[in-house]
Amino acid sequence: MHDIRRDVLFPNPYTIWINEKDVRDFHALVESFTVGGSPVKNEIFHGRNRSSWTQLSYTVDLKQITFSLFFSGPNKRAITLDKSSVDALLIGKAEVHMPDGFYYTSSLKSIGDLKILGVEGNRVIGICTYKLQGIQHDPMETVLGNTIYARGTLPVMDAILKCTTTAARASLQMGPVTFSNVPSGATVVADGMTGAMTVNGVQKVAQFTRLPFLVPGAQTIQCPEVLTVQYYPSYI
Repeated sequence: MHDIRRDVLFPNPYTIWINEKDVRDFHALVESFTVGGSPVKNEIFHGRNRSSWTQLSYTVDLKQITFSLFFSGPNKRAITLDKSSVDALLIGKAEVHMPDGFYYTSSLKSIGDLKILGVEGNRVIGICTYKLQGIQHDPMETVLGNTIYARGTLPVMDAILKCTTTAARASLQMGPVTFSNVPSGATVVADGMTGAMTVNGVQKVAQFTRLPFLVPGAQTIQCPEVLTVQYYPSYI
């Protein structure tokens, strides 16, 4: 099989960033990494002796992510402390940037033991494997306008809708969200990522059928005001 140079396959620096911190800051180098496909579960109805079936629903689950890091230091205590710092970065919801050029909003599944491989020169070398699950995405995009083209392949991508009202409105529809009694000049935000619904930064009770989202491709969001839309292009 023809060998593909790593700098061609992975044009980004061959390292991992966790919450904007480079693992190299903790004397760690990437030994390997893998990103699995997104598990998809379909629910269908197929009647007896029929050649067709009906799609009822589907779910797209998180990608499975594994990576291993080499740690090096003057002694075992030093590399254990560096590993602990990396461990701490992954607790809770973590933003992980991999050498493949994608970001992953990730949840930690397991931290492997630190295995000492030996001594090279005057430095101790160890390795540890991490397992995560997450959503693959690009950096957040901000689009001005009510008709937009959303990049990505994930069927549903959460979105933040913002507008500034040009007139007082008894009812203001922003996609699936409706605010009541909004004054003129107000900054209104319907945040489909956190669920926050605010007017001038103050949480308000709003009516909604579901939180704002985008689908891949062109779409129009219903709103009498000009919208600013933010989302992460996300991928199956």
